[in-house]
Amino acid sequence: MDKNQKNKVKDSLSDLLNDLPDEVPGLNSQLQLPKVQSNIVPQSSRLKKAKDKAKTVMKSLLKFYLSEEIIEEHEYIKAKSSIDEYALSMLIRQMQNSEVAISILMDTINEGDVSPRMFEVLSDLQRTLLDIIKSQTMYMVAIEENAKKISRDIDVYGDNSSSNSSTKKKRNGVKSRGTKDLMKALQETIKEEEIEDVEANTDEE
Repeated sequence: MDKNQKNKVKDSLSDLLNDLPDEVPGLNSQLQLPKVQSNIVPQSSRLKKAKDKAKTVMKSLLKFYLSEEIIEEHEYIKAKSSIDEYALSMLIRQMQNSEVAISILMDTINEGDVSPRMFEVLSDLQRTLLDIIKSQTMYMVAIEENAKKISRDIDVYGDNSSSNSSTKKKRNGVKSRGTKDLMKALQETIKEEEIEDVEANTDEE
């Protein structure tokens, strides 16, 4: 290729470049993506719902085994209830999140994504949900047993100011706690009465 032919090629390329527009239509305009409507509940709302549910459950459980006066009187009961309420709300939240994830994955599979990986993830999520349900059930059993134990302890060790003051009574001016102490008090009272009867008979003679 001689020098004249090279110049002609350069001139042709220059003409083509000059004919191109300065801006490509559509590149500078903002890309509009279709809006996807979602029915997924926000995390903050789901957390609040879980806390409210846990609070209702704990309040009902304590009232079933203990009176309101005892709950308000003992700081340990209120502190333990607060801890159990938080732990239970976290279990409820995790269960809700697992249910949402499973629903989204099922919708994706129904839309046509039937790869083996999708079914593997679905199986793992379902297994996780079952584990959370088991943990929640076991935790509820533990909370109930703890409430029962507190109720029994208050029945045994409660004093006159509590609603279970029947465990500590006055009999013949003697305070007794439990069957053993009560029997001792009765025996002492009987002995005193026998002594008084003997003294009365001696005076009459």
